[in-house]
Amino acid sequence: MFAQSRRAVASVARWARWNSTVAESSTATSRVSMTPQGPTIDGITESELSAQVINGRAIVEPYYHPRTHNIPAAIIHLRSHHPHLLDLFTLFLKHSASALAIPISRPTMLPTQRSLWTVPRSPFVHKKSQENFDRKTHKRAVKAWDTDPEVVERWVRYLQMHSVAGVGMRVVRWERAPVGVGRQIVDSVRAQLGEGETSKEQVVKLGRKIVEQELAAVGKEAKAVQKQA
Repeated sequence: MFAQSRRAVASVARWARWNSTVAESSTATSRVSMTPQGPTIDGITESELSAQVINGRAIVEPYYHPRTHNIPAAIIHLRSHHPHLLDLFTLFLKHSASALAIPISRPTMLPTQRSLWTVPRSPFVHKKSQENFDRKTHKRAVKAWDTDPEVVERWVRYLQMHSVAGVGMRVVRWERAPVGVGRQIVDSVRAQLGEGETSKEQVVKLGRKIVEQELAAVGKEAKAVQKQA
């Protein structure tokens, strides 16, 4: 445990030295300007920068793309019994959404679900000695807007491909039908029922057909009984 903590401190120190070097070099050579799309560094916008691979950027907050039409696209629910794994995968989810230019909300912490069990420590005469066990399920929710369904599908597949053991994921998608789908459904139903016939006429016709079939079956049985007699 001590060796792991020393390695973690050493990696953080290396990252801090690398960031300070990059910051000094960038401030000396780069030019920052303001555009309608936001601040740019040497002509590169923040959204373009977030789509590039930069070592050490995974431990900082990603760029949150602004919403354009406020049209919901998907909600991703994450749950786990281990908070550190849940926070790790939530950060990975945010960075992947930023790289795909998906406007998302900040993670919402949902209420923690707690399950409690009480079991006896020993049977027979010691059954009054009991022990309690509990299990906590931590939950997070992230909502996405203004995204094509195909992009959402690729995003979800990427998250499933790089899923973390011990973290469950549930996706709720919004699918939108094209314009005129209601007219198509009405036309298909009318074609199945038949033109010019109402539902009442259909029921009467079906009833007459059933009566004719039953009468024909009864007539055949009566003829067979007469022949045997």
